[in-house]
Amino acid sequence: MKTQLSLMARRRKAKERLRALGNLLEGSLCRADRGEAVRFQLTDKVAGRSRTLYVPADMAEEVRQWTQNWKQAKRLLRELSELSREEVRASARAAGPRKTPRPR
Repeated sequence: MKTQLSLMARRRKAKERLRALGNLLEGSLCRADRGEAVRFQLTDKVAGRSRTLYVPADMAEEVRQWTQNWKQAKRLLRELSELSREEVRASARAAGPRKTPRPR
């Protein structure tokens, strides 16, 4: 029981951190110097194909934060999944050994 309470508290904290992230954007922000001009582009993959999106220079830092939020969100989702897995294990242990059904 104590383990399940601890897992629930850890899950609640991870969910709070996930909600606090704000905007999310998958991809990598790249800076491309073109002579005098500095350009930014966001690249990602969809169905195995790369795609590129022009990012205005005045949005570059904001977009960079969104991509960092995306990476953090993925880590938090993996953590939530692992916590759920641990809760299932703890529940199974608390229930004791499984009984095999009798053949009819």
